[in-house]
Amino acid sequence: MFELVPLLITILAFGCVAILVFIMGRYMASEASMQRRLPIPVSTSQSGGASEGAISNVFLGSLAGKLDEKRFGIEGPLRTKLRRDLTRAGYFSDQAIQFYIMIRLGLVVVIPLITYFVTQIVGMGFALTLAIVAGSALIAVLGPDAYIARRQRARQREYRLVFPDLLDMLVVCADAGLALDAAFARIQPEVSKESHALGMNLSLLGAETRAGRSTTDALGAFAERLNLDEARAFTILLRQSLELGTDVGDALRVFSDEMRKKRLLRAEETANKLPVKMVMPLGGLIFPVILMVVLVPVIIRLLAVVQTIH
Repeated sequence: MFELVPLLITILAFGCVAILVFIMGRYMASEASMQRRLPIPVSTSQSGGASEGAISNVFLGSLAGKLDEKRFGIEGPLRTKLRRDLTRAGYFSDQAIQFYIMIRLGLVVVIPLITYFVTQIVGMGFALTLAIVAGSALIAVLGPDAYIARRQRARQREYRLVFPDLLDMLVVCADAGLALDAAFARIQPEVSKESHALGMNLSLLGAETRAGRSTTDALGAFAERLNLDEARAFTILLRQSLELGTDVGDALRVFSDEMRKKRLLRAEETANKLPVKMVMPLGGLIFPVILMVVLVPVIIRLLAVVQTIH
């Protein structure tokens, strides 16, 4: 009887996993068929904004009064800087600062507590426990900022990769006779398919111009959010074209060619760095294994010969 228990547990676990996979498959199939029946496909930016709004309503509905940034001293230039850093990292929600405060407070409280309980279970001394808890608290304090900085670098790489395609689409729209604002609005859904964050930045650019902000100021804010040298040069180019009255299409065409050449040069540079990066894994991991495979049979034969001699 007891021998059948592991078999029954295995069968039940397999059945549960199969049921979950079946339910998820049915759900995804129904969602795909619903999307096919829609007359207008739902854009990525709309779905992302809806999910962010739902999460914000769930988590920040009851904590809106307690997580006011002014109570934590986040106001004025500090709030502006934090908002800019979160936007550069790809967090465009209106309640991104409240999310940041909530996550940071949670980490500062939860990580040291978990570390303390683990040290008590293991049975460490007081001094070692204090040092480990202090180290975990330091990690909890510095971790969110390090994560935001890493997200910013990842977004910069993504923007730098998609930016030449954005310029090519702008050139096509300018040759078709569209104005600059209409060209940005036209290419925004196409850019969102390649980079959701860059599409959101274009949406913010269009919202600022529709709200009455001048095109040059909106382009400057757009370049500041992207935090790219290419975007700043692009903004200066458009600003000079608008102020001097030159043809925007010709300027964009020349700038687009330069951006595509720079992207090709970055790809070649990355490819040229690959052999150097492979030296350490080859020398530290693969070469000892090959050496062992070659030498072990020789050592075994030598040992066998020594035993036969003795």
